[in-house]
Amino acid sequence: MTSTSPFQMPFTAFDTDMFESFFPMNDSMGTYARSAVSATTESTRASMKGMQDVSNTMMTQMKEQMTLGVETSKKLAATTTLEDAMSVQASYMKTAFEAGVKTFSELSELYADTMREAFAPIAKQAKKSAKAAKV
Repeated sequence: MTSTSPFQMPFTAFDTDMFESFFPMNDSMGTYARSAVSATTESTRASMKGMQDVSNTMMTQMKEQMTLGVETSKKLAATTTLEDAMSVQASYMKTAFEAGVKTFSELSELYADTMREAFAPIAKQAKKSAKAAKV
């Protein structure tokens, strides 16, 4: 049993000719595996970068909310009438709501960008593999 297969099997029961008939492109299987690992690694890097951007945005939002809360507390402590206190509280609620909506928009854009960047290498590799499989 002489074979041109790059695979050397220690088992005599393994039929390399049969293997080659099932996997006619066995030479390129390693190339496809390396490409898949490379695409997955690139995807993971993009995901990690995106999650870092998301966490930075969330930390910035939390710092801004804490600062706003402290400033509002100081203003409330300085008020002398109920009307002034209600005005300070209404201003706080408006500012906090606007900041929350702004942060939600930023986060949704970051998540969308992260997903797009993370799946791009995998989609590219899948297209390449599908094209090679048609040949």
